[in-house]
Amino acid sequence: MVLRRTTSLYVIAVSYLLACCLLTSGARAVEPASSNWLARIRLLPGENERSHRTIKAAFHEAVSDANKYTVSFHSDGSQVALGTIIDSDGYIVTKASEVQADVTCRLGDGRTVATKLVSLHSEYDLALLKVNATQLPAVRWGESSKLTAGSWLATTSPTLEPTAIGIVSSPARPLPKPQAILGVGLEQFGELTRVNRVIEGSAASNAGLQIGDVIASVNGQAMDRPQTVSATIRSLLPGDHVSLVIKRSGRSLSVPAVLGDATRVGNLEQVELMESLGGPLSKRRSGFPYVLEHDTVLRPKDCGGPLVDLDGNAVGINIARVSRVASYALPASAIKPILADMMAGKFPAPTGPIALETVSTGE
Repeated sequence: MVLRRTTSLYVIAVSYLLACCLLTSGARAVEPASSNWLARIRLLPGENERSHRTIKAAFHEAVSDANKYTVSFHSDGSQVALGTIIDSDGYIVTKASEVQADVTCRLGDGRTVATKLVSLHSEYDLALLKVNATQLPAVRWGESSKLTAGSWLATTSPTLEPTAIGIVSSPARPLPKPQAILGVGLEQFGELTRVNRVIEGSAASNAGLQIGDVIASVNGQAMDRPQTVSATIRSLLPGDHVSLVIKRSGRSLSVPAVLGDATRVGNLEQVELMESLGGPLSKRRSGFPYVLEHDTVLRPKDCGGPLVDLDGNAVGINIARVSRVASYALPASAIKPILADMMAGKFPAPTGPIALETVSTGE
């Protein structure tokens, strides 16, 4: 095992240096006067260096087993997420907010099978699904607690090649709970709670709330004071969908809203623009109790699958593309007991037809 890891590290280092020689950040194609063949190469953006085939090829051995317990979920013919087989009898975990109840699962052997929602854990944004298949290759867990900053990681795929390569940015750590915000100023108006300010670009503004509106209820709970509204909103997460009942000009209106993040109020558009320059971000990318941060460039549809070390052991499950330079995985040490509880039925799925993306999620 030590020899295998040493060999892999050597191949990765050599391949990475070779790719860096060929790929220079931000460079353009040049037309040299000499016949130097290197100068004729059209150079790619620097952020693509670790996605180069020479780098991915160095990880084929590391992901050869892990790819077998990686699946993809599809809706309307398009991939929406990856998944991780956690039990050979067909139990698969994925990112809840990226999939819907009617998704199909494509196994590594090419079969497409129907899925059934078994369990939901909204705090970690995990969904456990069951497929009608047995004797499937199940995940082999690694020790996420032993990872240090700079450790190489690979995001697997159902194919022979890894989806993406990255390194640990910071070891597994708890995250502070983000503060949700509706984006209104409130005042007591007799026995009612009245809006006296609407912050531009906030959740309230996007939902169409106006100065003078009376907030009668939030998610079916009566609101008698501004403090009650504030406490109710604080108990939720950024990105949560809420149902408001407001009174305006003698009429009662039902108004849906998606809560914002208190840290982004005032410069939301600028923050969103800067964070999305490297590609689309996950709808739910905050509020996880415990994360392993790495710099892999993921797409939201690549979340839900395993994140493996150089020995091919799953050290976590990718859960969110957070920003241009950061992705989150749920570390194996934190979620293994959670997954056991989900398998045991401690977090049953809601009854009736429901899209997973409507379950309490954060952004």
